[in-house]
Amino acid sequence: MARIKYFAICLAALLLLNGCSTVFLNDSNKKVLGILGSSRTLEMQMQISRGASSFAMDLVVDVRAQGLTVIGSAFGARIFTLSFDGNLISEGVGVGLPITLPNRIVVDDVILALVTLNSLETRLPSGCVITLEDGWRKIYCNDQLIVKIKHQKMSDKNELVSIERLQPEYMVNFVISEAK
Repeated sequence: MARIKYFAICLAALLLLNGCSTVFLNDSNKKVLGILGSSRTLEMQMQISRGASSFAMDLVVDVRAQGLTVIGSAFGARIFTLSFDGNLISEGVGVGLPITLPNRIVVDDVILALVTLNSLETRLPSGCVITLEDGWRKIYCNDQLIVKIKHQKMSDKNELVSIERLQPEYMVNFVISEAK
């Protein structure tokens, strides 16, 4: 009986994480890729904090009309490779994130970091609205705050983007620069 309860709890936790709110990927289609702008390759430093855990890694993000590819690495080891074609997220080579976050949340965070406010306002899924408060873009879906985003220009022409999720609860910071 204890095994059945343990299995049920694990299954419920998995379903909860898979049901986490994303902004763009719940109603996914090829239009999502159009809001990312022109084709380019970006370098990002990413810091994820969830509870008492924190993890930093480097990302290479390749934006193309055909899709978005996100490669995460730390200390020379590839952590993950995610490719999004507008409909599906494919997982490639990598050992996986040490902090349990679904791939679609990682891809959604990269999209949120890259889109402009205008694109964000005009392409939100139905039932979602955005407000601006104290420099934070707050996205509510069905009257529930799901994510806060803040963009800041840095003195070295890079951009710092902070994203705070409420389900699952964690914080991620991206420092974004154009690849050379």
